[in-house]
Amino acid sequence: MDNLKEELQQLVFQLGGDLFGVAGFDDVADKIAQEYGDTYKDFDRAISIAVFFPKTVLNELADGPTHTYLYYYDVINARLNDIALRVSNYLQKKGFKTFPIPASQRVSESKLAGIFSHRLAAHRAGLGWIGKSCSLINPQVGPRLRLVTVLTDAPLTADKPFGEGRCGSCTACQEACPPQAIKGVPYNIQDSLDVRLDAQSCHDYLSKVRQSFGKRICGRCLAVCPWGK
Repeated sequence: MDNLKEELQQLVFQLGGDLFGVAGFDDVADKIAQEYGDTYKDFDRAISIAVFFPKTVLNELADGPTHTYLYYYDVINARLNDIALRVSNYLQKKGFKTFPIPASQRVSESKLAGIFSHRLAAHRAGLGWIGKSCSLINPQVGPRLRLVTVLTDAPLTADKPFGEGRCGSCTACQEACPPQAIKGVPYNIQDSLDVRLDAQSCHDYLSKVRQSFGKRICGRCLAVCPWGK
């Protein structure tokens, strides 16, 4: 199915995607089932797609939220969702099952996580590593990107996971976090999210930002990351 993978990659790039990879979950299937239930048990591949954020726009978040960032956040999410839908339909027409995961969709007001981890899929697809900020970090642009995922049963050749993270001793994201929700712990797939992030503190802070700015926006951890800056 390497020809199909090449077709999908070309489609993604033609539609405006910047990164493309395929993740396999064979060795972490139990962990995924534990985290997300049996909803996705029929999908053993994930197509991970990234669109880059304008660096200068995102870097402004070091001083607080901006409406320019909010605008491009929505634009990029719409682009990603459009790409995911087209990839999904392309595969469906060839007889494969798919499940496109929206670029930005929270399970509930009280849970920051989505219905499936784009970062896990991207890491497994070789697009980067999951940093201490809990964001995917790509060697080229750092965390200045957005992700979308298409789960599928198509027998695509999986790419090699990125490997060890490269955050080293850097604690820039932890130091920049206003509610001090980032704990500075390197990513380990066996750890629960609360080992790395105080999600409730993050949630409470974003709620305060919404009261003053109108939207739940922060992103300081992304702006201060030295990778790709």
